[in-house]
Amino acid sequence: MTPEASSRREELIAGALTDDLSDAEWEELNDARTADPSIDVEIAELSAIAERLDGRGLTWREESPSRGLEERIRAATSQTEPYKDNK
Repeated sequence: MTPEASSRREELIAGALTDDLSDAEWEELNDARTADPSIDVEIAELSAIAERLDGRGLTWREESPSRGLEERIRAATSQTEPYKDNK
């Protein structure tokens, strides 16, 4: 499987788990599931994990990274130039 195909598979599985797929994406996922039944196994396993986490009352929080995190990462990876997002 190419990296692009693998990435798309992951996107479709994540979308299915969060019920966040368009009709065209559901069709794409269903075609992929027909070709590769292991997708159903992966969805079932991830759903079970999500249910267990949900049962424990865990919630997702978006938090900003602490100050200095970028510098610590760069020091640990020997990168000295600051990151520049070219988008």
